Amino acid sequence: MRPREFLETIVRPNVGDFHADFADLRRAYNAISAVDALAAHLYVWATTNAPLVVASIKDDTHYRANLAARNPEFALLRDIAKAQKHVHLTQGNPQVTRAEQVTSRATGLGQGRLGEDRLSATAQVVVDIAPDNFSYVESIIDDSLAFLEAEMAVLGA
Repeated sequence: MRPREFLETIVRPNVGDFHADFADLRRAYNAISAVDALAAHLYVWATTNAPLVVASIKDDTHYRANLAARNPEFALLRDIAKAQKHVHLTQGNPQVTRAEQVTSRATGLGQGRLGEDRLSATAQVVVDIAPDNFSYVESIIDDSLAFLEAEMAVLGA
């Protein structure tokens, strides 16, 4: 499946489902996995259609690392996706090392980054990066997807 098809058929519906219920962990996991997988689809597409761009990149894991080095939100999404898949990360230096760092809960007024939370009294999916340091997963997904779509545009995918 071409990256654009994957985006429209898989990614957008999963992200849309999560936006409709931003407190649902299942929908969050599906959206995270879909956005992360879009990077792999883009890498495979680029090996044939933009080979010079990925010539020095060994595989889709290294492609994700390359993207993560350029975008902190995608780096966080990639770490969350890996923690979801492996439950406990022990290699490298990920920001998220355990799947249990992603939870659905209400946050206190003014605790999150400005403009990211819906309503402080409303439960939403968050990732705890460190004590007293969390991010809203909905923002991470949206920012990562926007980054990948910009990458797709640059590559002509």
